[in-house]
Amino acid sequence: MPKKLMTICDELESIRNLVNQEFGVRSTEQSNFWLPIVCTARGAIFAEVITQLVTEKYHQPYHLKDRLRQPLYRLGFQLLDRLQASPAVYLLQFDFNDTELLFDRLIPFPDQPAIASVGVQEPDLFECHLLCTTNQPIYDLVIKSDRR
Repeated sequence: MPKKLMTICDELESIRNLVNQEFGVRSTEQSNFWLPIVCTARGAIFAEVITQLVTEKYHQPYHLKDRLRQPLYRLGFQLLDRLQASPAVYLLQFDFNDTELLFDRLIPFPDQPAIASVGVQEPDLFECHLLCTTNQPIYDLVIKSDRR
């Protein structure tokens, strides 16, 4: 992964300003939702949203309504395209309220919330990251059991 991308993601104020100015999405500093984006050499695959429950455990899938899902996917796609993201797993951390999507940060690797995908999603996000960074194909992401 290019060091430049890591630096951009690490500079929270700058990336929040970029997302606000270029995509019209306001920012937040408090969020408990992550959209995993599996960026392959052929394009992006969006995994099911992860949330952090009150018990501090991560949970996948979290079902979003289409009115939130579509703008979230659009933002993820546009942001990775704008940053010229290399193949890897990215976590777009966000929140939302009744009227809008709020951007928190972009994490350029499968950070701690990706634990929720182990045993739930096939392949899990850690395996996806390995496959992406070694230019191996990923055809689909499947939720093995829906544990609501």
